[in-house]
Amino acid sequence: MAKKKFNNYLRKATFKRDLEAGNILADSISFIKDIRAIYTHGEYYGSGCITSVNSGTGEITAELIPNVFHVFGEVSALNISFGEGLPNMMNEYMFQFTSGVNPTVLTLPEGVKWIGSSVVKSNRTYQVSILNNIAVMGGI
Repeated sequence: MAKKKFNNYLRKATFKRDLEAGNILADSISFIKDIRAIYTHGEYYGSGCITSVNSGTGEITAELIPNVFHVFGEVSALNISFGEGLPNMMNEYMFQFTSGVNPTVLTLPEGVKWIGSSVVKSNRTYQVSILNNIAVMGGI
């Protein structure tokens, strides 16, 4: 198994096996569906909700875990996909990133529609929230 930054598991037993075998990066984010928990940096967070997860810098391709606030540093390109949501829940995809001297190239899944502008400017920090394929973004 290749080590990845973002992992999705259906069962805790499969996750535990990979963790014990050393197949999970120490700073990776793993969502474990059957216990509705996230595991990162050696800690479990229940019900699939934590305040934030530091998700890296540079050129990033990331599958976002729903109902988790992903914090990216300065990124030149950010290619986002959505992890599977939990049944009977409003699954919100939230993230923050910083655009450097050159504006970040932001790519979201097809079908996402914007409320307001989707233009990314240089030297700003942005927060994005996507619920029911409707995105809103603000930056300072």
